[in-house]
Amino acid sequence: MNKFQVAQQRDLNRIACCHKEVFPKSLTSKMGVPYLEKIFSWYLSTEKAFLFFIEDQGNVVGYAGGMIVDGTLAHGSASSLAQHTFYDSIKALLVRPWLFLHPDFLSRYALFARNVLTRIRNKFRRSEVRSAVKPLEPYVGLVVIGVHPSFQGKGYGSAILTEFERKTIQHGLKRMLLTVNVDNEQAIKSYKRNGWMVLDATKKSISMEKRLN
Repeated sequence: MNKFQVAQQRDLNRIACCHKEVFPKSLTSKMGVPYLEKIFSWYLSTEKAFLFFIEDQGNVVGYAGGMIVDGTLAHGSASSLAQHTFYDSIKALLVRPWLFLHPDFLSRYALFARNVLTRIRNKFRRSEVRSAVKPLEPYVGLVVIGVHPSFQGKGYGSAILTEFERKTIQHGLKRMLLTVNVDNEQAIKSYKRNGWMVLDATKKSISMEKRLN
C-alpha cells in the first residue's frame, strides 16, 4: 500500500473524481466535478482543516478530510462548506434545476436557507464575525472519507482511519467525532471495528466517538 499524501491544489480534481465514484448518487456528485473541487478546496483554505489521500498508479483510491473544532471557526463543517461554496452551489443548481428535487437537497433545505440568510447578514454586517461556541473539549471531526469501489474490502478504509488518528495526534488532540447515515451499515461496521463507539442515534444518523491514548 502506498504512502498517504497531504492534498494540494493540484490533487483536488483526482480526489473529486474519486469522490464521485464513491458517492455517485449524492447531490454533491450530481452537481459536477468542478463543484466537488471547490468543496475540497475548503480543506486547504484554513489551518483548522486537513485533507489527505492515497493513490494507486496515479489515481486517488482513498481520501479523508477532518476539521479541528475548538471554537475558533465561525461555523461547523456543514455551514463552513456551504459558505465556502455558496456561489458555486447556486450556479451548479441553476444549471441543473432538477437537483432542487434531489432527496439530499430536500433534506438539507433548512441548512441551505440558513446559509443564504447568513450570507445576506454578513454582507451588511460591519462588525467582526463571531466564533462558534467553544466546545468543552476540542476535537477533530471526521467530515468526509471515501474509498474507491474497486479498492474496497482491501484494508484501505482501516488504513485511512489509522492515518486520521495520526493526524489528530499531530494536532495535539485525542478525541475524534463523526456522523454517519443510519442506513450506511457497512461504514458503521467499519468504524466499530476500528474502535469507534456510538454516542447518539436518531432516525437518520448516528454520532460516533473515538478517544486516543
